[in-house]
Amino acid sequence: MHAAVLRYFEAVAEEGSIRRASERLHISASAVNRQILKLEDQLGAPLFERRPDGMRLTDAGRLVLRHARDTLHDFARLRGDIDNLRGIVSGEVTIATLDSPAVHFLPEAVARFVAVHPAVQIRVTACDPIEAMHAVSQGTADLGLTFSPAWRRGIAVLEDIACPMCVIMRPEHELASRASVTLHECGACRLIYQDPAGTMQPFVGDEMEAFKRAHKPVAVSNTQAVVKRLLLRGVGISFYTRLGFSEELADGSLVAVPLEGERLSDLRLCLIAPSDRMPTVAGHAMADHLRNALACFGAGLDRGGDS
Repeated sequence: MHAAVLRYFEAVAEEGSIRRASERLHISASAVNRQILKLEDQLGAPLFERRPDGMRLTDAGRLVLRHARDTLHDFARLRGDIDNLRGIVSGEVTIATLDSPAVHFLPEAVARFVAVHPAVQIRVTACDPIEAMHAVSQGTADLGLTFSPAWRRGIAVLEDIACPMCVIMRPEHELASRASVTLHECGACRLIYQDPAGTMQPFVGDEMEAFKRAHKPVAVSNTQAVVKRLLLRGVGISFYTRLGFSEELADGSLVAVPLEGERLSDLRLCLIAPSDRMPTVAGHAMADHLRNALACFGAGLDRGGDS
């Protein structure tokens, strides 16, 4: 089918490699390559530059990729509409999310959703805030959970909640009883950072990045899970929102104290969707579900709770 060829093309474009695309599709590399060559022959133009470091889209290829994504999305929406006539919500929903919502909030929300809609397949991809925006605006994700968008082109904000940056620490830490703290006051403490750094600058400004450049940490990890274990062991303090620590904050094993500073305290978590395409039935159902779940989570934070 035409849809199958477009899936092959989209996979090669996203992976930048025939081999990686074939592994993702569970189809032989030779079969994928044949379909790409056939498509190029039909269109009369090369769609990829074949370089030693991988496959790169040509201008014609970028046009085909846009067509492929629109066509595959429309086909998925059609299948969902037909199933919906029989009272079934089906299809796939891809969610691009920050690390923190993926720890507690999103798994709980997805579990509740699939219990009601078992015919829907959910794909969750963790990425940094900018990547989540790109994924939604470019159509590779149906929904995104990220901080207040640095731009709004191609993006609609469905729900947003206050999500201030906090200092996360053990309850016996000297700063734990404070109503709020400044970055300057944290400078004398043992610090734990999560890499990669730099992606938060568009959302919280230069203050946090300047602080990290000026203060050497005792530990650095590229995963929040490792940072969390170090925090629980009392190794130091770190800077996060409450999102990824709801269980630990609820049971009192960790404490979150808001950071002072206009951009740090005004940070907001947003549920975003593409603004220029109609959602599938499954995507619309998940959007409504996450909108309500996020609003409830935000209400809990406003009441002083953590979930």
